[in-house]
Amino acid sequence: MARKNTMRTVSLRNILAHKLRLALTLLAVVLGTAFIAGSFMFTNTLSDTFDEAVSSTYDDVDAAVNGEGFDGKTIETLEKDSHIERVNLKSNQTVVVANSDAVAFQTGGGTSSLVPYYPAEKVVGQAYEVTEGAEPQGKGEVVVTSDAADKYGIAVGDELLVVHPDHRDEVKVAGLVTPEGKGGATGSSLTLMMAADAFTEVYGNASTLAVAAAEGTTADQLVEHINAEYGEGGPQDLGMSAESGAKLAEEATETMASALKFINYFLIAFGLIALLVGTFIIANTFSMIVAQRTKEFALLRALGASRGQVTRSVIFESVIVGLIGSAVGVVAGMGLVAIIKAVMNAQGMEMGSSLGLSASAIIVPIILGTIVTVVSAWAPAQRAGAVQPVEAMRSSEASTSQPLTVRTWIGVPLILIGVALAAWGMASDAGTGVRASLIGGAALAIIVGFFLASPAISLFIVPPLGRVVGAPCGAVGRLAATNSKRNPRRTAATAFALMLGVALVTAIGMLGATMKSSVSDTVENNITADYLLSGPQSGNFPTPTETGQRAADTPGVEEVISLSVAPVTVDGQASLNYGPQYTQSMMLDGKPADMIKFEMAEGTADFEGDGFIASTDFAQKNGWKVGESYPLAEADPAAAVAGKPAKEIGQVELKGTFDKSQIVQNMVVVSEAVPAEARTVNVVGVRGEDQSPEALETLRSDLEESVKDLVVVQVMSGEDYAGQAATMIDQMLSILYGLLALAVIIAILGIVNTLTLGVIERRQEIGMLRAVGSQRGQIRTMIILEAVQIAFYGALSGVVIGLGLGWAFLKVLASQGLDAMTIPWGMIALMLVGSGLVGVLAALWPAARAAKTPPLDAIAE
Repeated sequence: MARKNTMRTVSLRNILAHKLRLALTLLAVVLGTAFIAGSFMFTNTLSDTFDEAVSSTYDDVDAAVNGEGFDGKTIETLEKDSHIERVNLKSNQTVVVANSDAVAFQTGGGTSSLVPYYPAEKVVGQAYEVTEGAEPQGKGEVVVTSDAADKYGIAVGDELLVVHPDHRDEVKVAGLVTPEGKGGATGSSLTLMMAADAFTEVYGNASTLAVAAAEGTTADQLVEHINAEYGEGGPQDLGMSAESGAKLAEEATETMASALKFINYFLIAFGLIALLVGTFIIANTFSMIVAQRTKEFALLRALGASRGQVTRSVIFESVIVGLIGSAVGVVAGMGLVAIIKAVMNAQGMEMGSSLGLSASAIIVPIILGTIVTVVSAWAPAQRAGAVQPVEAMRSSEASTSQPLTVRTWIGVPLILIGVALAAWGMASDAGTGVRASLIGGAALAIIVGFFLASPAISLFIVPPLGRVVGAPCGAVGRLAATNSKRNPRRTAATAFALMLGVALVTAIGMLGATMKSSVSDTVENNITADYLLSGPQSGNFPTPTETGQRAADTPGVEEVISLSVAPVTVDGQASLNYGPQYTQSMMLDGKPADMIKFEMAEGTADFEGDGFIASTDFAQKNGWKVGESYPLAEADPAAAVAGKPAKEIGQVELKGTFDKSQIVQNMVVVSEAVPAEARTVNVVGVRGEDQSPEALETLRSDLEESVKDLVVVQVMSGEDYAGQAATMIDQMLSILYGLLALAVIIAILGIVNTLTLGVIERRQEIGMLRAVGSQRGQIRTMIILEAVQIAFYGALSGVVIGLGLGWAFLKVLASQGLDAMTIPWGMIALMLVGSGLVGVLAALWPAARAAKTPPLDAIAE
């Protein structure tokens, strides 16, 4: 027992005696676990923010009532019920709000909406207090929350333009309000409140009511009473269905928790990538430290320590390092979440006050970080235990090179297996999921195989690369190239971390470039219109229905056609069928060929009057034949749920079938039987009479003037439309790149780590170089060149593997529309140049440390 305690004491003293080694090892653990901890905490923060919003929404709501539609008369009936104290209409109209100059308020990630306003004595749920001005009276007045007024520069008395999908209203700001109690944050959203009676008069009925129970009636009793009295089959059957506010809050919380799991898994996946990169750096660090402590371990063996005791002492050190690093990582994760919250709050996306601390957010990262550290140190610990006492007689503690035969013979076949799996995945006729799984297996095999074979591969690449990089530096450059191949294991392990990050960035960059290219090709090859007019591309706000007429009245326009969706079916089938609650068919109000290019397999898309065209697969699936007519019917969700037949409104003929289109899914219908008010316009296509560039530019200006006062409509060419989609892709990729940047940062720190420990290990060698006349500048140059070689090797390997895997993956996704494969050569060149810069920056401190090595002291050691 005493001997065990002695070994532990030695381990603890060793950790404290080498603070630089400890700090460098801790850093990789801290960064990996910080991301894991931050993922948990950020998800918890989102959940807490949502819980606060849900709580404020359902506070004091004893019953939430749903139905097909409630008008003022229904509300009066409920208010007379002795079990009910107050009834509020719950409705939220998505709108676009503009100032008196018709300049829309930009809400970014938020929304603009119009809701009914109830004074404090009549409200059910959250009440608002008028802090400036007065309560709204009539449909021409609204109130705005104080924080939204401050954000958008709105004041009492301002005239606002409220744009709806089918009309627009001019309103005046009667006052400013603030929520009573909690839950008042509106973020970037802009909410206008109109007096409830005026709101009902303008917007008709709504399908949801919030009800407060009368004194002496509990929430459960109220729910039971409403369902029994006003539910289906009740004495006053109003088609109502009630649930308690508490139950709805619980269900909403559970739904959000389920949705947030995906975000959590997504973030944790990148945290695990960071930890994986950190694993190789930690293992590399422990390997170097063990090599440098050979004499120490040999002396311990000579003094009587057993092989197992030495091994356990290194494992014990790794446990201590893992626990400390993981604990610091949790604290760093808290800082990471605090920074993210500050940025989001500055952008108007209000977050709760919580940092998201929980048992899982603290315990899981600590356990995971410690396990990773111990696993990383296991092999070096075994080597430490294998040190023989006679090693204490050696004068050098430099690490010795180990044979590469076994790992190379395992690694190369794994790479070949990965290549074979990738080829199989690309050539297979199986489903996309199966083929993607094969590519995933190929990626794993290639990465593991490369890690094992990389030391041997580096012997063929790094020295020639080193001679090229070091050529301008003469003898110092040649010496750096020689040094790089002395320990290929260390070179490969250091470069591997950077390779993994660069490979992921390259593959994702290929995916993003291909997506943007495919979108551009889709617009160019499928759109015949000169200009596309559409409303906001985010949210559910459609293009105003009068857009088409405004465009048609514009001088120089030859053809106008609107692409919309409507709740109709053909022969019981719809273009978009996501269950009874969302069954929609794509519709055009003119010749399909006038807006979209179709590759017709049979029939024509250039027809007038009622009819429809369908994709070849969709037509075959439903047994449709060109020239035959099929029933056109309303898609009524309530009837579908009740099992009732749909109401037929006409017959439409299948005019033709087309090959797969990137614009139209399954089918598109042309029919005057579907009224305009039933359609939701997505985009309006316009063709000009004169196709000259000058005339088209003039047409664009005229179209912009025609729809100017609609506020929400944009006039875009095909290139503009594709560019908008490309911007969204870039935003998505920037998030991925930001997350992957953590892995690259860890890899850079790994290079710093390796070089610094290498300088410590090579103290005698560097001292000898100084003693024979090498200048400090030459020593610095040598270390920097070694770092640049490692960085270039890692980056080149990452680019090659990333391009290969990206190409294979995109081949699999070609059937999903990503067939315009594009390689981002500019980004790749930037990464290669950046890797050289990374090598230089990573080497600055270790190089400066090496240059300060005193020649006589180093030789004396």
